[in-house]
Amino acid sequence: MPTHRVLSARTPSVSRRGLLLASAFGAAGLTTAASLAPARAAGEVWTEEFMTRPETVEGFDVNAMTDWQVENAKFIIARCAGHGFGIEGTKITLATAIVESWLYNYEPAVDHDSGGLFQQRPSMSWGSYEQVRHKKLAIDAFLGLGPHTSNPGLLQLQPYYKEWDPGAAAQAVQRSAHPERYGQQMGAAQIIWDRYAPDVDPFTG
Repeated sequence: MPTHRVLSARTPSVSRRGLLLASAFGAAGLTTAASLAPARAAGEVWTEEFMTRPETVEGFDVNAMTDWQVENAKFIIARCAGHGFGIEGTKITLATAIVESWLYNYEPAVDHDSGGLFQQRPSMSWGSYEQVRHKKLAIDAFLGLGPHTSNPGLLQLQPYYKEWDPGAAAQAVQRSAHPERYGQQMGAAQIIWDRYAPDVDPFTG
């Protein structure tokens, strides 16, 4: 949760996209996004207002999610699919957002200057105040595909994340003082995937 976040500065990657292409998850290993998340009925639009909406709400119950939490969970699934991630990477991303922000785009700086879905910190080179609270940019940064930050993400720190304990993979990026919490939310992430992934289109915008 936001109150426990402790992040440390990490060495910038030399080339984020270069590292991605050089990893085992590179272009040759990517599954097409369309095969990762079945098509959803057209009509839902991810607006800029949605991307940047301050959401100062607390609490998470996978069986009593608010509309905002559902929207954010769907967007994480959509964005991960847009980058070619399947269930494993998406569940790591969902579980991390549950732990860090209860699946809200958290606005107040509860741990120094942290904020957003992943409680990223501008002072730790995750981007500006606005960027860490922009949902698309925050997800991209966590995955290791955000051009606005030089911090390594999942693909740089755990290119073979499918072979790792998912909680340990999340911790490699987040550097939390409570690393055990990510694994504890993998069951909730699975439930969310099962509920919403079949109806979510990949988002590449």
